[in-house]
Amino acid sequence: MTADELHLVQDHVPSLQLPPRFRQDWTSDLGPAEAADREQAALAGLVAKGLVAADVPRGPIPANLSDWLLESFLVFLSLHMVPAWVFEVSAWTRESTLLLVASARGGFGSTLARAQNVEIANGRGSTGDLAGLEFAVVPFSHLADKLALAIPSGGEAGGNGPLVTMSLTDSRGGIEVLRANDSLLKEELSRRIGGPDAVRALSGLAGDLDAGFELRLSRQDGIPVRVLNYVRGAAGWRSVHVRLPAGSDGLPTAEQVVDSGTITIAAVTHAAIQAEVASLCAEITVTEMAHE
Repeated sequence: MTADELHLVQDHVPSLQLPPRFRQDWTSDLGPAEAADREQAALAGLVAKGLVAADVPRGPIPANLSDWLLESFLVFLSLHMVPAWVFEVSAWTRESTLLLVASARGGFGSTLARAQNVEIANGRGSTGDLAGLEFAVVPFSHLADKLALAIPSGGEAGGNGPLVTMSLTDSRGGIEVLRANDSLLKEELSRRIGGPDAVRALSGLAGDLDAGFELRLSRQDGIPVRVLNYVRGAAGWRSVHVRLPAGSDGLPTAEQVVDSGTITIAAVTHAAIQAEVASLCAEITVTEMAHE
């Protein structure tokens, strides 16, 4: 779908609520005539795709298009309102970002995805869709493959390594040591944070990062279940997990972060990230099957 087609569906199906990151709002300076032309073009596009019945009224467009939408299209879009599980993916490279949400229930996942370029001008960032917004419905057995397609490819380097955990303070100081490339300081760093494996893991965060992939899995009630977070630099991919103390009101103080915050890092390959995504989807598939 184009952004305007999704905008039309959102504005003319009052009962439908889609993930906030896919909300399509037109700018306030859009004139009525241009808005009407864009709505008509969007409706024609949806009809051509077979998502809206050809006999839908055109003048004016019905305030509620529910009766003209392809029933299966509306059903699977509605999965985003009543999911049992929600996968939220954010992936980025230096050229673009990809946002994907998969809402899963009853053996199927309804996905929305958008790829955007990011431009910085005069100190301000702007985004624009690189292509249409993709809508897809996949069975659970194919969901892992769909999510894995979002992992940036290219620039492969390194291999898999053990998980290493250190304080946030040590990791920040260690990165500065690695950037300074002082052999004596590196030796002291190795002793302090856990040996060569720890230094190797941390080295992946010392240079420029050119890609990242994050997957957040939540339940229907919004409670987070799992977060997978990876970044890629010249040394290859690294899994990264930061743990912060809860604090008295749920938010840690700066002192608590310094005293108790930790980071767990591991060198991973692209294939290992794919395997972790597949394993997470398999766990959900087993859980869903147990409730059938």
